[in-house]
Amino acid sequence: MMKKILCLLIIPLFLTGCYDYQELNNRAVIAGIAIDYKEEEFFVDLEILNNKKGNGQEEESDKTYYVEGYGSTLTEAFQNCHLKLSKEPYYSHLKILIIGEEVAQEKMLDVLDYMIRDPSIRNIFLPVVAKGVDAKEILESVTTENPVVSTSIQSMIENNTANDSISVIKDFESFLDTIIDPYQDAYINTITKSEDTLKINGVAAFKENNLQTILNLEETIAFNTLNNDSTNYYVSMTCPNDEEKNITINLYQNKGTGFEFNENGILVKSSLHAMIIEDGCKFDFRKPEIYQKLNEEFAALIKKDYQKVIDLLKRNKTDILGINKAYYQKYRQPLENWYEQNFSYEISVNINKNGLIFEVNEND
Repeated sequence: MMKKILCLLIIPLFLTGCYDYQELNNRAVIAGIAIDYKEEEFFVDLEILNNKKGNGQEEESDKTYYVEGYGSTLTEAFQNCHLKLSKEPYYSHLKILIIGEEVAQEKMLDVLDYMIRDPSIRNIFLPVVAKGVDAKEILESVTTENPVVSTSIQSMIENNTANDSISVIKDFESFLDTIIDPYQDAYINTITKSEDTLKINGVAAFKENNLQTILNLEETIAFNTLNNDSTNYYVSMTCPNDEEKNITINLYQNKGTGFEFNENGILVKSSLHAMIIEDGCKFDFRKPEIYQKLNEEFAALIKKDYQKVIDLLKRNKTDILGINKAYYQKYRQPLENWYEQNFSYEISVNINKNGLIFEVNEND
């Protein structure tokens, strides 16, 4: 009797496993979506994982396949894609949504509306903007090294966040939360293609629902530092006696960056630690005055980087730094026309080498 009961308990486990496996085989598992907008029509491209069993080289080279649909509405374009599938579309494993620049500039609300309404799509995928190239071309950039483009882009973003501070981790839900936040504007990464290579190319800054401007790589690193999302911030300076050589430091967060509000405008306060990575100038670091001199010169460079980013955001009236939000949290009222405010800077840098530490405060 006990053996019969045990068998009855075990059998459903095997049945469930077979059922799930069969269900997966009957679904088109979508890893990535590309959306472009041309001549008043949406073009949708789907990257689908190939779950067919193959042998040898064929199996290795066909990890994914693609279907494309188009229509005057986004719903029509997706339906056109689905009609070309022999299996049920399955979006639970979606990794990447690639948005063309024209879509980001003019039709972002349509994208947000569609992605929210579709209950089969989980909001944990990463949205990015294709820069200087169609979103479809990014998604279909399959190589032997990167057979699943969506997974490759996801890994690229995650790795560059940790290593070079040129990417940001913003899943769709976080992006949407910022889009609807009345006190802050949204931002996501841009992806571009050079020959056959994909690379992160900065940050796309939105104002309300639409793309407003794009920060290049240097501006993105400074922005991430201002936004307290930087892990490495390399700054180089030409040697005073040899223009062909540099001294390079690596800056990282100390107390971070914040904004203070006063009658004269907005004060940007940034406290950073630093290490000397490369000294082509051959300074004598036994002399404390060397540190003070370097401090003044590097502080000026950092201030210049900060100013460039903030001036760009002011011109485009996009508040991806959350200045208005910081003001609202303190005073419980919005800061009208924050971009018309005067900005000053107080930068504190601590370079630690051989036990010597120096600081600088610079205001304008």
